[in-house]
Amino acid sequence: MNGELNPKEKNLYLQFMGNKFTYVLFFYALSSFYSTCFGQVWFDIAVGGSAGTGISSDFELYDDARIDFSPRISSNTFFKIGLNITESESILFDFGVSTRNFLFIQKNLPNSEGMSKNISLGYTGFRILPMYRHTKEGSYIEIGPEFGSTQNEYYSDEGNGSIPNYSFFRERSFRGAIGFGGYILGSERITLVSGLRVLYDFADLRSDNAVNAQFPYQNYNDKRDTPFKAFDIQFSLELNISLGFLVRSSCGRRKLLIQW
Repeated sequence: MNGELNPKEKNLYLQFMGNKFTYVLFFYALSSFYSTCFGQVWFDIAVGGSAGTGISSDFELYDDARIDFSPRISSNTFFKIGLNITESESILFDFGVSTRNFLFIQKNLPNSEGMSKNISLGYTGFRILPMYRHTKEGSYIEIGPEFGSTQNEYYSDEGNGSIPNYSFFRERSFRGAIGFGGYILGSERITLVSGLRVLYDFADLRSDNAVNAQFPYQNYNDKRDTPFKAFDIQFSLELNISLGFLVRSSCGRRKLLIQW
């Protein structure tokens, strides 16, 4: 044999080398894509709390001289898990306990001899809040839905309103949330984060009993039915621990206002 390949063998050889090159190129492109998309993925965890107040979303209520809505302090405590896809994009899962409080003052009630009557109500419950967060230059903006459940509630009506068993709230709540804030101080691993979050009830908070009683007009002769929803404004602080060092030393770096 002279060592030369016949035309058929050349075609098979070139086809083999071409396929091999294609496979190598494909796996190189795949590994590059994975490195680009997932090479910066890291986790972080945080604990924190927030406090603020709520206002009724029924703005016609503020024009009614018979009823005053008085904001009360509400609060949240939470544990957060964050999946950081890049240094600017992340998905958060916020688990916590929420406490909400409200106060209505009713005036000019029938047979009240001009005396004002207070209605105090609120609840404590669990919530989960998945959110998308975009971070840039040490500040962030976030948005997502909140799913809550009512565990313990209270309802006190000095006007002896007609809500059976004082069961005011529904068992489930659904809110939307948007927030913004920044990384205040710390290091690449541990940071203190502050922010402001606004939440809005998409669904009526009232139980069927409260709806049938037409709260907050249940003690008046001329009733008006309107959904009870609220805007909550919360100031939050969280202690964030980045787990980026488990993946890559450059992951998890944030620009801080104060760094130690």
